Amino acid sequence: MKNKFTLLFWILSLTVMAQKPVVWLISDGGKNINDPDDISAIASYLLMANRFDTRAIVLGSTTHPWNKNTSDQKEWAIETYGKAYKADLPNLNKYIGGYQKEISFMESSIKGMGKSFSPAIDYSLKKYPSIKALFKEVDKSDQIINVLCYGPLTEQAILVSYCIQHKRRDVLNKIRFISHWTSSNFYVGTKENPEHTHNCFADGTACHYMKQRALDGTIKFYECGGIGQYGIVEPAQKGKAYYDLFKSSELGKIFAEGKFKKNRVDDSDSATYWALLGNYGVSLNDIASNGTNYPEVEKKNELAFAKRAKDIRNELLRRSKAASGINPDAISVDVIVPEHGMADPHVWVQNDTVFAVCGHDESWEGKGSFRMDRWEVWSTVDLKIWTHHRNMNPADTYIGNQPNCWAGDITERDGKYYWFFSNRNIDTGVMVADKITGEYKDLLGKPLLPKGIVPVHPYDPEIYIENNEYTICFGSGTYYMATLAKDMKSLETKPKAIKIFKDGKKFLSEDKPTLFKRNDWYYLVFGSRYAMSKKLYGPYEYKGAFLSGGHTSFFDWHGQKYVLQENHDISAFYRGASLKPVFFNADDTILIPKDDTMYPAPGRPFKFINSTMGWQANKGTNLVFIAGKIKGDINNPSAMITSAPWLYTASKLCSKITINIKNNTASKELKIALYSRDKGGNFWSNTEPVNWEKEQWISVPITANDVDFKSYTVDLSKFKHIKDKIMQVGIQPAVGVNSGNWTIEEIIIK
Repeated sequence: MKNKFTLLFWILSLTVMAQKPVVWLISDGGKNINDPDDISAIASYLLMANRFDTRAIVLGSTTHPWNKNTSDQKEWAIETYGKAYKADLPNLNKYIGGYQKEISFMESSIKGMGKSFSPAIDYSLKKYPSIKALFKEVDKSDQIINVLCYGPLTEQAILVSYCIQHKRRDVLNKIRFISHWTSSNFYVGTKENPEHTHNCFADGTACHYMKQRALDGTIKFYECGGIGQYGIVEPAQKGKAYYDLFKSSELGKIFAEGKFKKNRVDDSDSATYWALLGNYGVSLNDIASNGTNYPEVEKKNELAFAKRAKDIRNELLRRSKAASGINPDAISVDVIVPEHGMADPHVWVQNDTVFAVCGHDESWEGKGSFRMDRWEVWSTVDLKIWTHHRNMNPADTYIGNQPNCWAGDITERDGKYYWFFSNRNIDTGVMVADKITGEYKDLLGKPLLPKGIVPVHPYDPEIYIENNEYTICFGSGTYYMATLAKDMKSLETKPKAIKIFKDGKKFLSEDKPTLFKRNDWYYLVFGSRYAMSKKLYGPYEYKGAFLSGGHTSFFDWHGQKYVLQENHDISAFYRGASLKPVFFNADDTILIPKDDTMYPAPGRPFKFINSTMGWQANKGTNLVFIAGKIKGDINNPSAMITSAPWLYTASKLCSKITINIKNNTASKELKIALYSRDKGGNFWSNTEPVNWEKEQWISVPITANDVDFKSYTVDLSKFKHIKDKIMQVGIQPAVGVNSGNWTIEEIIIK
């Protein structure tokens, strides 16, 4: 019996723990009413609403008479929040779960009534439908109702007074009032008069009454003070670019635009629900339940929220992205193998292991246009940690010992694995192995797709499999498709040109096509653009931008579609591969997230985690990589170091360059130069070294003989003739000295 009782106790305890906090939210905000911070705060609450059991959201709870003839706030809320919530709900429940089907909105019955609260009045709730609705909700509930107070306390005071006068303290025992900005020890109010705040000015009697009833133990009243404003809003992320990311969802858009001021969103009243949740720095256990808000407590809670402010914003952003159709649990990796020169990734999935065959850029010195010295076989079982298996060398093919290892594709047929590869843009060959990890041998000893087989260069092959038919797609400008024979070393059909149209006119693509099918649509992707068709051989209709980056390879893993996409890890000639999830709009077009970029854009970070990242000594110093830093000994007053060439960084996306350096010399000056170029003409073939004497050098005052690292920033506006692409950076780390050393921790162009 004792064991059964213990088991029942734990089951009941778990049931209670699993229950969501019940919420009734009262706001003085609305359309043309009050400060719009409440608009952002309610939107952020709705993004988090799966964590609560929301009974109602009341708007316009303010007695100011000038609000009497404003719009019906219930209708406005349904049109604004209700419509946005309904639009975002399917994706929120798909990717996060637990959201209510509907949220109830109502207009406050005290909106614009022109009279403040009076404890002497015997209030009839018939005259106050919104207050009566709360009373009835609490009366019938067997749970605590958390009343979030976003404004003045008139409604709340009327309810408390009614319950006391009608001997319904049982109702009050089931309410927790959680209020914001009805006290302020440091902001607006003072330590002597913390009630000198806007929400108390609006109805001072109601504010005083609620605080007195809390002090005498009649009600539970949690006063947050200013911790929402100064613990969440002010320490959180700044900048329009960050908050624009929210605008991909309907609720996120309301949040971002409700009150965007001082370069950030203000939703300070949200402190009430974050404290109710209790897992972002502050909980109700950290706030007195008797309405007191002592300075030391408010400061402690403010600092606790401040430590988590960025996490709070990122959680809201995660949910806003989910609402727009982006799986927040999908995996993204900026560079799967950093600083390695991995390019042209091509994927094959086998038994839950993802294999990638990639080309390898020969050097980050940028000696010539896309010199690629080998192909490599890699794999992963979690999409995060990648293992190298084998190199495949051009000397093992008809190519010979030439750095011509351009893009290809990997596939399997009848137990054998085939690597179709490009000999630069000249022709296409094929290798074969008994295992996906090799060893691979040239199947033909000559090209499968020789020069002249089609009017364009026959390279960059893609293999598409459907109904056991293997189709090879290749070329540039105009793609061609043909069926591969079962021996995989000949064509069964004659190559056919694939037409792509844009607005009824023929559209010329770039190199490296990739293909996948979804919902009866064929997707033809080339770099950062794509087209769609209902037929494999087209015609295809150009749709626009794909995710930002270079060559692509698609695969499905654990129910999510992913792409490996080429990036500019070190430079345009020493690349990497990014892993990105792929999402779709309701019309089957590809969803492009607002924060999508081609790594490492925007800007160019050098953090020296694994290597020198292409930085080398130019003159007057050596350069070595030690423990995540680069370091050198000076032997010339004009000592200079330079980055890898061909950074290919868009200058219009950048505004400054910052160097974190420890100068262990007597020098009090460093210099920076940026070499930039506009695209056009012989842009890709011109690999001549920079004449740094002709470049503009910006002088930066620095301290001598440093003990610690110091940061120095130069605005790019100081460079008079900066062009479209920043191609290389030159630094003189210690000007005018012949001895000593320097250490650089990071260099960031952003």
